[in-house]
This record gives sequence, C-alpha cells and structure tokens, in this order.
Amino acid sequence: MWRERLARVAKRPVRTALELGVVAASLYLLGAWLHIPYGGGHVYSDIVTVFQNRFDSVSFSIHNLPYVNTFVEYPPLTAYFIYIMGVLGAYVPLSPGLGLLDNYYVYSTIFLSIPTFLMIPELLKICEILGVRRMGRRTLLFYVATPSFMIMILVNWYIIGVYLATLGLRKYLQGSRWASGVLFGVSAGSNLVTAAPALGLLVTAEKWRERVIFAFAVLATYLVINLPFIAANRALWLSFWSYQAGWYIEGSWMLAFLTNESPLRHYIFPALFVALFAAVLVAYLKQRKQAVTARQKAMLAVKVSLLLTLAYLFSTYVFTPQLNLLLLPFFVFAPISRRYWEFLAFESVNALVILWGFSQPLLVFGINIPTPVLFASVWVSPIQALAVLRSLWVGKFLIYDGLIKQRSFLKPEKPVQRQTTLDAGWLTPRARQHDGGSESKDQPPT
Repeated sequence: MWRERLARVAKRPVRTALELGVVAASLYLLGAWLHIPYGGGHVYSDIVTVFQNRFDSVSFSIHNLPYVNTFVEYPPLTAYFIYIMGVLGAYVPLSPGLGLLDNYYVYSTIFLSIPTFLMIPELLKICEILGVRRMGRRTLLFYVATPSFMIMILVNWYIIGVYLATLGLRKYLQGSRWASGVLFGVSAGSNLVTAAPALGLLVTAEKWRERVIFAFAVLATYLVINLPFIAANRALWLSFWSYQAGWYIEGSWMLAFLTNESPLRHYIFPALFVALFAAVLVAYLKQRKQAVTARQKAMLAVKVSLLLTLAYLFSTYVFTPQLNLLLLPFFVFAPISRRYWEFLAFESVNALVILWGFSQPLLVFGINIPTPVLFASVWVSPIQALAVLRSLWVGKFLIYDGLIKQRSFLKPEKPVQRQTTLDAGWLTPRARQHDGGSESKDQPPT
C-alpha cells in the first residue's frame, strides 16, 4: 500500500508539469505571434531591434563575430545566441521566402522556448523542496498565466539567465555548491543581473568553506566565459562595460527626482544598495536561529535571496520591464505578498510600459493608439510614471513587506515535526538527512 502511495506521489509532479506545459505552450505561441517583426500583435521586442542594429543594419555576415569584431551591448553568451540565431536564419532558413529577419525571429522563439518550458519542472521541484502546497496552481498563477510570460519573455533574452539562476538555486538547495556556483556563473555570462539571487545564497551559507566554494565557482565560471573575448579584443570587451555604465536612468524611482542623465545616479546606486544589503543582513541574523530543520534553512536562504534581489532592483538606475521575469520564480515558491490581486496589478503596470509606450497592440483591429510622450519627466510622460510606480512597488515589497512586516522571514513559531512525502522525489540524500519536514506557512491565493 505504501509503495503504491509513494508511486502516485512521485508521478504527481510529472503530470502537473505536463498539464502546465500545455497551457504554457498556448500562451507562448500567443506571445510569439504578438512579437512577430512588423506584424502579428505589433508588440515591441529587443530580439528584433538589437539584431537589426548590430548585425543586419547593412547585410548579415557570418564573419561579424560578437566581442571579436562586432559590438553587442549584451554579455557574451547572449551576444552569441543572437549571432547563432542569425547564422541559422541566413544559412539554414526554415522558410526562404520569409527573409532573414523573420527566419532569425522564428529560430529565436524556438530556442528560447527551451528555458521557458524547462522553468516549469524546476519551479515544481523547488516547491517540493520547500514544502509549498498547491505548487501546480502557484506555478500557473505566478509564472505561466502572467503578463510577463506572454509579453516579456520574447521582449528580450533574460529568460535564459533566469532559468539558469533558478536551476542553480535548486542545485544549491540540494546541497551542491559547485554545481550551483557554475550555473550562476553561466547565468551572469548571459545577463549579469539575473545572477543577483546568488548574493542571498552566499550570505546564508552555514560555513565559510561553503561560501568560498560557491563564490569561487561563480567567479571562475564567469571568468572562463569572458577570458577568450578579453584575449581576442580587449577594447571591444571593455566597451561593453563603458556602454552599460553610460546608460541613462531607466525604469527607476530616481526619475521622479532626477533627469535621466543625472550623474548622481552613479552614487545613489551603490550607496543605497549597501544600505539595503546591511538592513537585510541584520534582519537575517535576527531570524537565523529560528531556522532549525533543513527545510526551514532552505526557505530562509531563498527568502534572503529574494530580498537582496529586490534590494538590487530598487537600488539600480536601470530597471527594465523584462526584469520582472527574475521575480516570477520567487512569487511561486517564496511570495513576498500573499495578495494575488497585488501581484497581478504589479505585473499589469509593468506590461503597460511595453504595450502602451512602445507597441501598437490594437493595430490588428485597425485601431491606432496615439504614442504617448516616452522620455520626459514623470509629470509629462505617463510611461515614465508607470515605470516609477513599478520601481516604488518593488521598494514596497522590500522595505514594508520584507523588512518591516517581515513577511519574507520565518514566523517565530515552534516548527511542525510531521514528515511529509512531498520532498522525497527531489531532495538529495544530503539535503534530506536532517530535514524535519515542517511545512511552509505561505499559502496560495484564495
């Protein structure tokens, strides 16, 4: 009897992942149609614009290698993803009659679907490790059926780094510091900011040896990815950093007080992040003793990672709409707010920045929406006002919900010592050894 019950439990995540995959495939196809270059739903995409600006402005050539003789404003792995999709579109077109841009776009949507769909089983596995109930429902509501899933995944390439970071988080929770560090290093190699959750894991490691192994794996992996390009063209590699440092204020609360090119942005960012980092660290040190079981320690590590990710996003002066993808996994298994309506409103405000400010989603119905003022003060541009509201909302999640109300930390209650079977499928023996089986107090939306 117990063997049959365990078999049913083991099959449940697989069945749930398949069901979610069907819904995700439908919404992903809708998103792919929305972003079709100069057609479909007329929704803006960096995937199209960056390729045109960096590779196809005159004519695409296989000899235009990123970081060797061609500048691309993204880290090496993303730059070469763009390049390889261009090579496939140019030399192995799926439909020769469509042209280079369309074939490049089709290849991009096909390959970006891989991390998009692989995220689903990863989220379910982490939910099991943390003892989060109704994991299928949470994954549906907070990852699959979201504006970011349909709009933001194909706005940019961030889903690659987000998936690698999520996989790295799961490996960390299962006890593998080396594998986790390597994955976060690869995530940084595709997009630096997507590796931000690694900060929380570094802080919450129990032993200094674990911290050293994890930090070394992250940095060594990132260095290995970049070294060939430093050797090939050091000036071009450095131009990426100067390009990023010179970027204007985008999507940040700073726009409410500063012009978008104010030099103060370079001082506010590090000063504010250090202050918030210290506040999160103090709160963590006060809560650390309450984490007794392996599951409680895992939940605390995840939530400190969330808080430090929020701290980075609130501090930085470049907070693009697609960065909401980095927060979706945390809303699935470690929600900072339990109110689903608040999450949906936060997501909707973010989606409006792209849909209203840079797209024409109603053009398919013959309706041309007047383009609002894009780059001006928040009192003139409604798009900048929405971006500032979204940034302040992240600050609210961090400061009010996370640090004042401490909804992101464990409750000071006696842990429940009832063993559950949900963690049997994914926890490694090392992670299961001392687990007391306490269940998460985070409830799904009603």
